[in-house]
Amino acid sequence: MRTGQQAMTTVRLVLLARRVPLLLALLVAVTGVSYTFYRTAINVDLGVNPFAQPHKIPTPELIAVVTGVLASAVLRPRCWEWERLGGIRVRVLAVVLAAAAIALPVLPALVGEHTMPTDVELGWILPNTLTMGGFTLLLSALVGPPLGGAVSITGYFALALTDNLFTDAEPYLPLAVYPAQHGKWLPALCLVSTALVAHFVTRGLSSWAYRLESNSGT
Repeated sequence: MRTGQQAMTTVRLVLLARRVPLLLALLVAVTGVSYTFYRTAINVDLGVNPFAQPHKIPTPELIAVVTGVLASAVLRPRCWEWERLGGIRVRVLAVVLAAAAIALPVLPALVGEHTMPTDVELGWILPNTLTMGGFTLLLSALVGPPLGGAVSITGYFALALTDNLFTDAEPYLPLAVYPAQHGKWLPALCLVSTALVAHFVTRGLSSWAYRLESNSGT
């Protein structure tokens, strides 16, 4: 009986330390913003390649990517010294929270799908969201949320610039480019599974990332 109570106490303390209620409030806010601007997009066109089409970044996809970055920051371990002493429960809880941070951005990504014209296919936005979520959470565990989030956002826009600069780049990109007919599931499956393994091994944050954050004061 006491062992069960201790387990529940451990889970409750970890959830409070990881600020799960704040994440839920954040999710409601970004979902509302995504719904408001669901049918808008950002054109990326450097005008360098006359044969390249402008790359369109759908607003809900961008919001989903930002949501994943914010989720990784909100859910990062704040009691790292204590959590690293925990056993399998802490490891499993780290995986569950990482899975939530990867999956929750799907809500703002798809919240306004029913408002789109019937001839617009949005099946690609789900694997795109999971790919970026897996990438963000993998970096979050390995190098920490601040640096991982910065690299993730930079990489996302770098893919958009690459598609705009090179006309034949799209088949080699890990994300499907709007307007796409089909999503790219292989990068999503690989990155999500790798991210979850990384969170299980590190309990959410590697020792190197912890030292990096401690030295930088974040």
